[in-house]
Amino acid sequence: MTTPQNPPESPAPESQSGDAARPDFLQMDGAASDGNSAAHTDSWYGWPHKKVEPVTLQRPDGKTERVRTPVMELEGLITPTELHYVVQHFGIPDPVAAADWSLSVDGEVNNPLTLNYETLRQFPARSVRTVMECSGSDATYFEYFKGEGPRPSRTQERMILSGSEWTGVPLAAVLNAAGLTGRATHVRAVGWDEGVPATAAEGTEPFLYDKGLPLQKALHPDTILAYAQNGQILEHLHGAPVRLLVPGWSGNWSVKWLTRLEVMDHEPDCWYHYNFYYYGDSPDDPNKELITTIGVKSLVTQPNDDTGTLPAGNHAVRGYAWSGGGAITQVEVSVDGGQSWHPARLEEPSERFMWRRWSWVWDAAPGQYTVMSRATDSVGSVQSREPRYNNMRKNFSAIVGYDITVE
Repeated sequence: MTTPQNPPESPAPESQSGDAARPDFLQMDGAASDGNSAAHTDSWYGWPHKKVEPVTLQRPDGKTERVRTPVMELEGLITPTELHYVVQHFGIPDPVAAADWSLSVDGEVNNPLTLNYETLRQFPARSVRTVMECSGSDATYFEYFKGEGPRPSRTQERMILSGSEWTGVPLAAVLNAAGLTGRATHVRAVGWDEGVPATAAEGTEPFLYDKGLPLQKALHPDTILAYAQNGQILEHLHGAPVRLLVPGWSGNWSVKWLTRLEVMDHEPDCWYHYNFYYYGDSPDDPNKELITTIGVKSLVTQPNDDTGTLPAGNHAVRGYAWSGGGAITQVEVSVDGGQSWHPARLEEPSERFMWRRWSWVWDAAPGQYTVMSRATDSVGSVQSREPRYNNMRKNFSAIVGYDITVE
C-alpha cells in the first residue's frame, strides 16, 4: 500500500513587497544609485580581466580632447563608447543642452524647417552599426613604406578607428519633410565648432566646420542624424545633442554638434574639401579628388604588432577587416610576407558598414615569419600592397606585415 506523501512546504519568501514575494536574486536593497559603478570605482564585477585603455590628449583644464582606440586589444564588433576615438578640427565647443538645441533645414527646399530635439525624435528612428575611421588614421605608415620612418606600432599608439551602433533619424526623412526642390544636388551640414585651420591662408576668418554631402549619399537610408550611441544618449565629446552619421565614408563627413542643413544646387565650397581631405600630389594639383569612401582594409590583432616571439604549435591568428565600398567577402592570411595566402574564416555577423572579424589557425613551426592579412569586399576591391600616396597622407589602406620569430 502506498503511503500518501505530503506536498513539500514552500520556502518562506526572503522579502515581501505588499502581498507579493520578491525573490532573493532580484533584491537591490541598499544598491547605489549615484552612478558609482565598476567604471568609476574599484568595484569587482566578475573574473579579473585586463584593463583596456585608450590613449588620450587632455586640454589644459584636464578635460579629454582626443581619444585613440586600443583596437589591437578589442574582442568584439562594438567599441565601448569610452574607448571610441575622438578627433575634432577646431576646439571642442561648449555643450548645448538638448532642450536648447535646434536644427534649421533651408535652401533648396519647399518647406524650410526648424526642428527642436523632441520634434526630431518624433520621426521614426533607425539604428546603424558601422565602423568609423579617420581619414588620417595610420598616416605615419606612408613614411614607413617609403623607408623614411620606423614601423609604427598600432598596439602602442592606438588607432583612429572604432565601431559603434548609432541611433537616430534618417536624414532622408527630414529632407522629405522639408520637400526638396528639383534643383537640389548637395546638403551642406554645419556644426557649431568654429575656428581657423592651422594651414589656412593668413587672414582667414573663423568659420564653422562644414561638409557638403552629395544628395545621393544624403538620401541613403543609413545616413542618419544620430542622437544615441551604443544604447545611450549621445555624449558631448561625440557630437551631442545630434550629429550626422555617414557610414562607409571617412569620419570627417560625420559632422558633430549639428546645427544646420543647407540644401544647395551645387557642391559647396567647404574649406576642408579641397584644402585638406583630398587625393593629390600637391596643394596646387589641378586634378584633386575629394576623399569620401574608406578603402578596403584589414589588420592582424592577434598576435599583435609588438609580438616578437611565439612558441611553436597552433595559434589562432585573428583580426578585423572593413571597407567603405562594400561588405567584406574574403580575408586571406600570409605568414611568408605575401608569397602564399591562406583563406581565413569569416566570423558572423556580416553587416554592410561594420567591420568583420576573421580568424585562421596557424600550425607554426620554428622559424622566421612575416604575418599579414589581405581583404576583399563585395564590389571586388582587394586590399593593395602599396598605399595610394598623396601629399596629405590620407586614407592609408595598404597591407601591413610584421616579423615574428617562432621558437
